[in-house]
Amino acid sequence: MKLNKKKEQELKATITSETSDALGYQNGKLVKERSLALDYYNSEKMGNEVEGRSQVISSDVLEAVESVLPSLLRIFTAGDDIVKFEPVGEEDEKASKQATEYINHIIFKDNDGWRIFYTWFKDALIQKNGFIKHYYKYEDEFTKESYKGLTEIEYQALLVDDDVEVLKVEEEVSETMVQTEQGEMPDAESTFNVDVKRKASSGKICIENIPPEEMLLSKRAKTIQDAPFVAHRVKKTISDLIAEGYDRKKIEDLPSYGTTRYNEEDLSRNIFDDSGLKENADPSMREVLVQECYIRSDVDNDGVAELLKVVCVGDGNEILDVEEISYIPFSTITPIINPHRLFGMSVADLVMDIQAINTVLLRQCLDNAFLMNNSRVLAVENQVNLDDLLSSRAGNIVRVKTPNAVVPMQAQNFMQEGLAMMAKMDQIKETRTGISKMQQGLDPNVIQKSHTTATGVREAMQSAGQRIETIARIFAETGMKDLMNCLLKLTTQYQDHKRVIKIRNEYVPIDPREWKNKFNLSINVGLGTGSHEQRLQVLGQILGIQEKIMMSGSKLANEQNIYNTLERMVHNAGFKSPQEFFTNPETVKPEQPKDPMQENPLLVATQQQIEADKQKNMAELQFKKEKLEAELQLKRQSQEAELALKKEEMIAELQFEREKMNRKAQMGTL
Repeated sequence: MKLNKKKEQELKATITSETSDALGYQNGKLVKERSLALDYYNSEKMGNEVEGRSQVISSDVLEAVESVLPSLLRIFTAGDDIVKFEPVGEEDEKASKQATEYINHIIFKDNDGWRIFYTWFKDALIQKNGFIKHYYKYEDEFTKESYKGLTEIEYQALLVDDDVEVLKVEEEVSETMVQTEQGEMPDAESTFNVDVKRKASSGKICIENIPPEEMLLSKRAKTIQDAPFVAHRVKKTISDLIAEGYDRKKIEDLPSYGTTRYNEEDLSRNIFDDSGLKENADPSMREVLVQECYIRSDVDNDGVAELLKVVCVGDGNEILDVEEISYIPFSTITPIINPHRLFGMSVADLVMDIQAINTVLLRQCLDNAFLMNNSRVLAVENQVNLDDLLSSRAGNIVRVKTPNAVVPMQAQNFMQEGLAMMAKMDQIKETRTGISKMQQGLDPNVIQKSHTTATGVREAMQSAGQRIETIARIFAETGMKDLMNCLLKLTTQYQDHKRVIKIRNEYVPIDPREWKNKFNLSINVGLGTGSHEQRLQVLGQILGIQEKIMMSGSKLANEQNIYNTLERMVHNAGFKSPQEFFTNPETVKPEQPKDPMQENPLLVATQQQIEADKQKNMAELQFKKEKLEAELQLKRQSQEAELALKKEEMIAELQFEREKMNRKAQMGTL
């Protein structure tokens, strides 16, 4: 999009202002909290360590995050379909199933879906919000081809092809003799041997994780799509920007970003990485700060602000590109929603103070144990040899002048109180996060208690998992739903051709151009009424009831109902293809109805005799027809021979008369 100078200046000023406000908002409390959460997760030193004392650090944040993460990944990735598109009308049923399969294919086949979700969830559990970016990426593939013996027309066709670059041409000229009105004339014919490089353009939908510190959002934002300002700040080299197609002269004149980090959060994440702090001697590898901004502005003066993607350098000092778009290509999730705010709370926020307390208690317990195992002694001055006392050799003799010159000094035992306090803090952590030892299978005491029933244990585990299920539902209804809707938009907007993919062991052609605005969306978060084992038990009971109904002759259940139950059982057992075990009645072709005549042997024999007579009569008719055609052909040939003979006789007579007249004329001349 080309802007006039006035609009460009106004856009620069708006971006600079929004960037400044967003930086002031995020670089305050938010960045400090997120960087501190990273330090706690990585068990970095807390800054209150004392030399000579224990410096161990409790890992409560890491334990909480890593305990919640497997459950969330199982919920969203264990099943076949993470997303399900539901048809608006009956005619959209088939297309909605295709869309469901294809979007899941894009996530897990075209992209590394499991790794993307792992990083996305982990960012949210540690740093309040996780961010992913989704976009359509065009890719050019180049292949070398060789052609020999091309004509002039074929060679010119290659030259006018925009996707072909001619690398080498060899012309061969050959002369041939051509018959013309003036006789045979030499003619030169050229052929060409050509080597070319052909460009084939393709594209795919890309999904990538974005570190939270690279995102910049307006403090007025409540959701990504409604945010007045969103920016992705990333360092790129001069080489990267030129390769993306930006003007080389403009790019080479851009100022370097320098060797500093984005903020404290970037430093915490890359504490052991100093590659970004070194200047590169190669000018093409010089880094600049590129800001991909998404902002609303009325650039066409129609009174309505358009959503723009503006690529600029720095805080909006130099605009490289402006493009009008339909949506913001980012999705975000947070475990705990703060109403009316985009940024929520993380699991780390719930546990950081507990980790600080447990770290102090654990250090004190260890220091106390050290003192208990290495207790100090009281020594009467001038009554003991200090050199002997300070020697740590086994069986060493300490020389004293009086029997009680050396007396052990017992340290106070703090271990019991310290461990009890840590157990109390673990209970508080379980209450806050919903993560218990029982849920993790780490507390055998619960099972060993005689009064604890299996039902009680199951109910306790379900109660403990409610917090995780709440987090999963928040993920599903916010960022996950937004992601799936955006992927469907990308597919229908950019994929302009059919694509054949393998779905459930079958190759199916997919054409997203037929899907626009036809579906509702639901997210399969895998939250059932219990564990897989419980659901299998319930499904088994349902199957038994269905079989009894079928045996009774009632129409309350049929083969399709039983297949649906079996399909659910296969999925819950961890298998992805029920077709390997059972046949869907919908795919079975109905049997052809039997001919009632085939059931009577007499009728069958009569029918066969009639058919045989019919065949015999047809054979006779065919024979007579062929005989008649042969006779007619013979007669026609005889007539043609007679005509040809008469013609030859007439020609001979005429020739004789002509020669006779010529002889008379010659004699008259003589």
